[in-house]
Amino acid sequence: MPGIAVQRSAECLSSARQGAITGIRMSANMGFEPAVSLTEQIADHIGQQIITGRLEPQQRIQELKIAGDLGVSRGSVREALLILESRHLIEIIPRRGAVVNGLEAGEITNFCELYTDLLTSFFGKLACERGANYSQLRNATEEIGRAVEEQDLETLLGACQAFMDSGFPLVNNFYLASVLRGLNPAGLRLAHMAACHSDYDMRDTLRYHHALLDAIERHDEARVHELVGAYGRRQGHLAIRSLTG
Repeated sequence: MPGIAVQRSAECLSSARQGAITGIRMSANMGFEPAVSLTEQIADHIGQQIITGRLEPQQRIQELKIAGDLGVSRGSVREALLILESRHLIEIIPRRGAVVNGLEAGEITNFCELYTDLLTSFFGKLACERGANYSQLRNATEEIGRAVEEQDLETLLGACQAFMDSGFPLVNNFYLASVLRGLNPAGLRLAHMAACHSDYDMRDTLRYHHALLDAIERHDEARVHELVGAYGRRQGHLAIRSLTG
């Protein structure tokens, strides 16, 4: 089946992404979570099409077509759409169905302001963690460097996400982490838009993460705030310019 492996007889797979073992994975902050379910896999599949622009703003999501293409039930697709709505990628409109969220310049600006403020708080708190092990952040930064060398955008954005994910266990703030996780898909969509502009340079992303890691390791909260704010504004400007041509 294209794009996604499914099992009609079970709603939860015995193994999944991120090293799940015996069908269970550890949450970054607390407790255990079930392995990635069929519904989540469908949501990830559709979400990736939205994030990369294959599904365009205001495009209607065709439940029956998706169910047929993936060989899953329409009910599973509907549950996946609820997940995508919570990730701020689609809007479910009564009597019309699900459509991809629009991306007007004002919406991008509003999102960037909120997302950048949250990232500033998150990385600022990370810089205040004395004695924290930042090795996973270093590993992610190295992966960003390899992606730049290979000019591999998907690997680059995945490594940027891994950089953030590595900080979640180190920052003892469940609510901040939860909100950021919910907004990250929209953040990835914005990053893809920024990368479409001719002024985008992967090396800027690498330089940013090197400087951010250095500031975090030196516990320089003010420098972290400066870096995250400037990078967030830059990403927003590129995304808007990409949108307007």
